[in-house]
Amino acid sequence: MKFRAAMFALLLAFGANEVAAQRPFTVTAGGYGSLTLFDDGTGLSDLPGPGAGGYLGLFLLPQLAVEGDLSYVWTSIAANDLDVTYRPARVRLVWHIPASENIYPLIGAGYTLGEYRQNLDVKEDVIEGMVGVKAYFSDRWAFRADLAADYTADGTRAFGIDDHLAWTLRAGLSVDVVRGRFLDDDGDGIQNSDDQCPATPLGVSVDGVGCRVDSDGDGVFDEDDQCPNTPAGVRVNASGCRVDSDGDGVFDEDDACPNTPAGAQVDGNGCPVDNDNDGVEDYQDDCLNTPAGERVDANGCTLRVDSDRDGVFDDQDRCPNTGAGVQVDGVGCPILFEAEATEIVLDGVTFESSSATLTPNSRTVLDRVAASLLGNPDVRVRVVGHTDSTGPLQLNMDLSQQRAESVAEYLFSRGVAAGQVEALGVGPEDPVAPNDTPEGRLQNRRVELQRIGN
Repeated sequence: MKFRAAMFALLLAFGANEVAAQRPFTVTAGGYGSLTLFDDGTGLSDLPGPGAGGYLGLFLLPQLAVEGDLSYVWTSIAANDLDVTYRPARVRLVWHIPASENIYPLIGAGYTLGEYRQNLDVKEDVIEGMVGVKAYFSDRWAFRADLAADYTADGTRAFGIDDHLAWTLRAGLSVDVVRGRFLDDDGDGIQNSDDQCPATPLGVSVDGVGCRVDSDGDGVFDEDDQCPNTPAGVRVNASGCRVDSDGDGVFDEDDACPNTPAGAQVDGNGCPVDNDNDGVEDYQDDCLNTPAGERVDANGCTLRVDSDRDGVFDDQDRCPNTGAGVQVDGVGCPILFEAEATEIVLDGVTFESSSATLTPNSRTVLDRVAASLLGNPDVRVRVVGHTDSTGPLQLNMDLSQQRAESVAEYLFSRGVAAGQVEALGVGPEDPVAPNDTPEGRLQNRRVELQRIGN
């Protein structure tokens, strides 16, 4: 039974949880007051002798320290009341058994050299045994109290006895210096003073400063992370896995269309596909193979609409904004030449006086000509400028050429290809009316459009 108790004490001493253990090579120092009761056989006073002392200790293991202790005890010889000073010098091993973070029961044993002075001159070898308790009230400072039994086996002839026993009650303060206790309130293996996350849950993995680990940096601690190797910067759920909010198979960080309806086919960017490029995504397209370029309705089917109401559907109309009442050809563009006709007079195309500058009203007529030519890129025309016979011939020739070129340049500015139009000024050479009347001269000052190729 005694053997089992002794083994239990050893297990406590050497196998206790190190959550609040001293770190090896911690130095501890203390001072105390004491009361010592001597054996009656020594002839010393039967009243406890007051004393004071101090000790210095070094922890060899987390719970085991070696201590050196020196104290003084004042007593007297009972028979004649002569003063005696007892000075024990002690060396002992002390086990600190963690009962809690701050309470340590103590068990110690060691050797004491006891020396009696003043009216006695006695030295003796003493075996010390002690029990006590150490209670910390800060990380390093503690209250310590213990009861020591000093046993002298051979006694001393000065006292006339073979052996004797003295009891000493000590109480005082101690302080840990150099290293101190290993305090780990949250049990993560990191000393409190180094722990930057002091309330870590029990059992989680921590880094060197006591904080929970998130190895892939996704904001989910490793112990909760079901996807531990998530790429940096991606969005994850509470389990640490990448998110595909709309369930289209493309993770949110790569998804350019994050709210795709369920079941829609998407491309690599997470956007619904439009395989026939009609502007209607496949999941909404009732006509998946619409020919390229056709206008479609909201369901992706060909839309037969005549927006400008010229009799030509929009999908065939090369001039989609023809004005009301304008006669158009088969592709919806204004008709310039009647059947079999190769020449027309551009009524309404006029110029500023004695110049080649078009008047604002001319642009309405020429815009219709440009629209027709744009819709019929295979048609080629010649702009022919005419004058009356008034004035010098060369001046009229130059002015007619400039006016023809001015009309051609305007058509080019509206997008007509250069190869579709050429300009020619013929002056007064081809009158359509006599030049001897104002009315005739007015008819001769004209611009004609001639069809020269198809």
